[in-house]
Amino acid sequence: MDRTYDGIILGAGHNSLILQAYLCRAGLDILCVDRRNVAGGGLATVEHPRNSGFLHNTHSFYHRAITHMPWYRDLEVAYHGATYIEPELNVALIRENGESLAWWTDFDRTVASFRQFSEHDADRLQYWRDTFLPIVENILIPEAQSPPLEPTERRRLLGQSEAGRLLLEVSALSPLEFVQSEFEHPVIQAGLLFFNGLREVDLRCPGFGHHVAALLASSGKAQMCLGGSAALARALVSSVQAAGGEVRLQAEPKRMLTENGKVVGIETTEGEQVGVRRFVASGLNPHQTFLDLLKEEDVPATWRERAEGFEYNLIAPLFALNLNLNAPLRFDAADQAPELEQAFMVILGLDHVDDYLAMVEAHIQGSQPPPIMWGSCPTLFDPNQAPEGKHTAFMWQKMPYRLDGDPVNWDRERERV
Repeated sequence: MDRTYDGIILGAGHNSLILQAYLCRAGLDILCVDRRNVAGGGLATVEHPRNSGFLHNTHSFYHRAITHMPWYRDLEVAYHGATYIEPELNVALIRENGESLAWWTDFDRTVASFRQFSEHDADRLQYWRDTFLPIVENILIPEAQSPPLEPTERRRLLGQSEAGRLLLEVSALSPLEFVQSEFEHPVIQAGLLFFNGLREVDLRCPGFGHHVAALLASSGKAQMCLGGSAALARALVSSVQAAGGEVRLQAEPKRMLTENGKVVGIETTEGEQVGVRRFVASGLNPHQTFLDLLKEEDVPATWRERAEGFEYNLIAPLFALNLNLNAPLRFDAADQAPELEQAFMVILGLDHVDDYLAMVEAHIQGSQPPPIMWGSCPTLFDPNQAPEGKHTAFMWQKMPYRLDGDPVNWDRERERV
């Protein structure tokens, strides 16, 4: 081995960097390797054209409740350079007729916006927020910060309290079932489903109904990192290095090295072999981790079968449009509601819950869905992401990865248009 560490982490995305920083602070000697020339994974901020001063966040932009996360404090991320803001008009769903449904950082203003569409739905919003707030604070947050329990043991413990029993009851539903049973206005249904769906939860799957209720009760809102999302990546790398860790870029893992059924290191595509005393952890996907980087005989058959059968979220892929502008985005609906000029996340094309369901069905069929988009004008809140007096904006739309059954068809579609 060229060198040996306590542990190696594959991939330098934000989850890997957070893990590495914690382990280094605990006194371990940890190496993180990544094939790219910049750390952060989806925390990408790209200047385009080069040297133009226009910065675009090409994947990860909306960072929900980052400043509420324990690791944000524990790893001193702000000290290392990542500063966040949380715009007041956090999300605005703008309808074709100019009406808008708004989520504010001030919950009472959100309730008032819901009430413009439905008294019933505004009351249900208030009810679920008040009811689920102690569940979030006393059950879900502690669970997220603790080793997972066996499912049967978790059900037994939750069944001992009224709050726990309600959580089990709501969790048995799919998000779609929860929203359609608790809210009546089609625009509110659409907004709740779409907004929750941005978290990459399949809204048709039972077992996730509590996600919507927890979202309504959460105090955390969408935030953005000043200077671009890559500033968070740089801050995490700085935190790692301050704790003695090493992040090695342009080092692509070729395989994990094993002896007697145990991983003992990695080999890079350049032929370098690096050993470990304790572990190799992977921030890569299941196919890369268990199928590409390990020999078949080194992986239990059930693990390989599960990795081979792993399915990615059907409605996760994004089609992105990034723009350099002479002026910020302006929506006609702002004539009726001037506050929309300062909306952070804007959702367009979602007038009815049927629009959302049509989008899901299009993904199932592999066809292009109706034009439902969401995006922002980052420079409204951080002028430094463009030259003085200029702006950037982006819009995202969920599109099927396998267009008409084959991802190659996207290349053909590009030629067609």
